[in-house]
Amino acid sequence: MPRPRKNVETVVKSFSIEKDVYTRLRASLAVQGRSVSEEVTEFMKKRLAELEGSQPAAKEADYEALKREYARLVEETRRHVKMLDKDNLETLQGLAVDYGLDFSDMHNADEVAAKLLATTDIPDEAKHLFISLLEVAKKKREIARKLAEIRRRKYEANFATRIAN
Repeated sequence: MPRPRKNVETVVKSFSIEKDVYTRLRASLAVQGRSVSEEVTEFMKKRLAELEGSQPAAKEADYEALKREYARLVEETRRHVKMLDKDNLETLQGLAVDYGLDFSDMHNADEVAAKLLATTDIPDEAKHLFISLLEVAKKKREIARKLAEIRRRKYEANFATRIAN
């Protein structure tokens, strides 16, 4: 018995996609908890907006993708922190500060990671987990900045419209 559709307003169509592309896409999306159908629908909405010259619809699709990516990165950050034991986490955070990590935008995370790798008194597993945490935190900060910018424009425009009325 087929699974019920998430969205009743859908149409079932067949497409030919290279097997390798489909397999890799499906695996990548499974990690994010998304289906190929959701991804194809989002892509088609974005492309249709481009073809029709409707930038707001394309921007809305980007905004939704950013929100999903941010939520995924928050979960990934929590997993990394949970995997690091408290002593190693505190030690590595202290070293990152000593090595000059700029926590505001993490622009020098690569330099700090190289210095952490050269440290011999911390287990390799902890160093690699912490460096992965830095990489995820850097991506999360960048997406948070983009979301804040989009939301500021969105809500300021809504607020200005209400005041005008």
